[in-house]
Amino acid sequence: MSDSTPKLNLLIVEDEALIAMTVKDALLSYGHTVVGIADTVTSALDISRSCPVDLALCDVRLANGDSGIDAADGLAQQGIPVVYLSGNCPPDAVSPLVVGCISKPFHTAGLNSAVLVSYQIAKGGERIEVPPALTLYN
Repeated sequence: MSDSTPKLNLLIVEDEALIAMTVKDALLSYGHTVVGIADTVTSALDISRSCPVDLALCDVRLANGDSGIDAADGLAQQGIPVVYLSGNCPPDAVSPLVVGCISKPFHTAGLNSAVLVSYQIAKGGERIEVPPALTLYN
């Protein structure tokens, strides 16, 4: 990763421990910081209030019957951009800050570029080379 590539504070909202750890390990290998892993709406919002979060990666189906769409909406209301990471990508976004969806199964090699493009778009940057794994909403 070049020095000009942002190193982001990321929140993972995922109830499957193995997937969460795989995503975390991949993101850490690119120099990002994972501020927390949440498996419910409440835990996602609690973490986001206690740590600076640049972008959240959010599954759609969470523990205890929670909805990742609700988590994404709550995070977006706090001004945090979100990209879904799900086998059940919603057809549209609940907020302009919900940038897109990375479909499961995904390749960890493409995860970093999808995260960086999502962050850039959420911050009003140009859409450049959208990776195949990322479906944009806007």
